Amino acid sequence: MLNRAFLPFDVIPWQKAVTLEWLGRCLVIEYHLTEKIRSPSREFPVPIVVRVNSIRSVVVTDRPTRMMIYYRDNFRCAYCGKTLRDHELTIDHVVPRSRGGKWSWENLVTSCINCNRAKKQAIWIPRYTEPVKPRFLFTKYLKIAKDVDPKTREMWKKHLSGFQKKALP
Repeated sequence: MLNRAFLPFDVIPWQKAVTLEWLGRCLVIEYHLTEKIRSPSREFPVPIVVRVNSIRSVVVTDRPTRMMIYYRDNFRCAYCGKTLRDHELTIDHVVPRSRGGKWSWENLVTSCINCNRAKKQAIWIPRYTEPVKPRFLFTKYLKIAKDVDPKTREMWKKHLSGFQKKALP
C-alpha cells in the first residue's frame, strides 16, 4: 500500500485491497498479471499495489535497533562482505565506544564475529556498507517478501527501489 506521496507504508492482504477498491478508498496502481477473483458471472483482477489518500508513512526512528541495522546492511558484514543469519552477526561501532563512538546510524554497521574480533578497538572503514541513516526502512515488506510469489515481488520492487536498493530480496 502506497500513501498519497507514493511512499510505501503498509502491506495488506489482497482481500482488504479489493474492499478498499470497491469502497473507492484507494486507487489501484497495479493488478496481478494472472490471479483473478471469480464469481459465478464475472472475473475481477487482484490488486497488487494500491495508493490511498492518506499521508501516513513509515519513517526511520532516530535510534536504530539491532534488527534495523541488519536490514539496512542486508545481513552482510561491512568488512568482509559475507552474508550471514542474524544470530551469526554482531553490531560494530565504526568508532569504538571507548573512543567516543555513539549508538547512531552513522556509527553502526553489521559485522561478522571474526571481523569484529579482529578489529578490536581500531577504526576500520566499512567496505561493503555505508553507515548512514536510511530515508526509509520498510521492514514489514522485508519480513514477508520471501513468502510472496516472484511475480508480485517483482511488481513491488518497482515501487520500493528508490528506498531500499540493497535490502530487497
